[in-house]
Amino acid sequence: MPEITCPSCDKKLASITGYSQHLAKTTNPACRTLYLSSRRFAPDPANDVDIDAPDPNHPLHFGGDFFGTYAEDEFAWPGSDDEGDVGQAPMDEDDSDIDINDHDEWEPPAAPAPSSHSAEHHDTNNHDKWEPPVVPAPAHNDALHPPTADQGQDAFHMAQRRLLEHEQVPIIVHYPDQRAGQPIDSAIKQPSNITYHAQLNGSKLVSIEGLSEKIGLSFKNTWELNKIIDDELPGRPKFKHDQIVVANEAFDVYYRDIIECIKALFSDPSFADFLVFAPERHYADEDETIRLYHEMHTGKWWWNSQKHLDHERPGATIIPIIISSDKTQVTMFCNKTAYPVYMTIGNIPKDIRQKPSCQAHVLLAYLPTTRLEHITNKAARRQMLANLYHACVGRVLAPLTAAGINGINMRSGDGIMRRGHPLFACFAGDYPEQVLATGVKTTQCPNCDVPSDELGLATGVANWQPRDLGAVLDALCALDQGGLAFVHACADAGIKPIVHPFWEGLPFVNIFESITPDILHQLYQGLVKHLLAWLSD
Repeated sequence: MPEITCPSCDKKLASITGYSQHLAKTTNPACRTLYLSSRRFAPDPANDVDIDAPDPNHPLHFGGDFFGTYAEDEFAWPGSDDEGDVGQAPMDEDDSDIDINDHDEWEPPAAPAPSSHSAEHHDTNNHDKWEPPVVPAPAHNDALHPPTADQGQDAFHMAQRRLLEHEQVPIIVHYPDQRAGQPIDSAIKQPSNITYHAQLNGSKLVSIEGLSEKIGLSFKNTWELNKIIDDELPGRPKFKHDQIVVANEAFDVYYRDIIECIKALFSDPSFADFLVFAPERHYADEDETIRLYHEMHTGKWWWNSQKHLDHERPGATIIPIIISSDKTQVTMFCNKTAYPVYMTIGNIPKDIRQKPSCQAHVLLAYLPTTRLEHITNKAARRQMLANLYHACVGRVLAPLTAAGINGINMRSGDGIMRRGHPLFACFAGDYPEQVLATGVKTTQCPNCDVPSDELGLATGVANWQPRDLGAVLDALCALDQGGLAFVHACADAGIKPIVHPFWEGLPFVNIFESITPDILHQLYQGLVKHLLAWLSD
């Protein structure tokens, strides 16, 4: 592979990986500016600080929630603070969490927020950032005289062009029906309030008599616009308090309207230029034999779901719903825990979803954390906990059943209306959460029927097949035949006897294919750390 030369310091690198590491670790101000300008959400170089360094005066908070922080009065708490939480007794061996002290590793370091300075040199309406006009960059920048913003941008464009010379652009096959993901016929693009405010701030243009009526505005000046924003625009969805009755016992669950949360993410102007509305197939060769998978819209699920929807409702815009949950310890005394459920949508690229600072996730619900200590029989306790979990999550996701089939008109952040079909796509969680969501038994694979003693065998050696969703749904229908018949049918299908799992009635859902790998526990801790420890011994 030809050498790659850094356009800022003329240093020659042997590979693209070396060039990327050079930019990430350099102390040269010129290269540092190039590195910052290459990031989509770049900070202001003048205010660049170490985001990983803790500030003793401002303790760090989780910044990944779309709606930010919450006040205590936003939750309709019942009268007693301890209601619904009966303590944290140790779980049974097959239900215990892997390592409760490692949950902090789930959050990557927060990326810097976008700056107005860097935004001045990026055209947000131009998605083809790989072919910008190239302006020659200075051959060398003295470390004592860092380049200007224009020079940094020019260097970035030149670096991108050089990288393209050594990388193969994938072959993209678009979805054959051009109506997929397109605006509805009656959709009229409407500028967002943020655009109006930026254009009218400090201007008396709209105060001209008759102008507001002529161009169809509902305000005559910025004061009236601000009043509309403050009084009429909906705020973030409120939490609801409901009680779930399982085995004649009521439990509290707090949740938001999932449809309103989807609309909030889908209509956010900061995501408007990056949303994806239709599936694609990417290939590494012109013969289209080597397929590439990276973003969600390049996978098989989106393509197949779009085909199923097109048979009944052509022109649909699929909104993949990604749900994640993990019981988290919140105190070191009294063993108190919280059970949050988060949601995001697959239309947002993963480079944005994975950054907590981009706030692409929504806190959707808090599930009960009871351990049911009063139930002495361990098998009955585990079965009741599973039924409670699925009853609560089923209540939260219930609106997706009708919305996924019929669709809902949703306006994206650029003002364009589409008919969105929110479909449950992925469930992210550690292994105990995967077992709980799928209903399989502990030590078994949540995706296939491979025996537990063959989990370590190489691919092709173990005799396994993907779990049969049809057989599982048939077993769940045996509930009407009586308790004993239901238990035997579920055992034959390889799942626990769960009454109406939350995914039973959701459209186009195969829960066994919706489970995503747990990178932290299964790959990093279960494979990499274990292998390194074994090699060091």
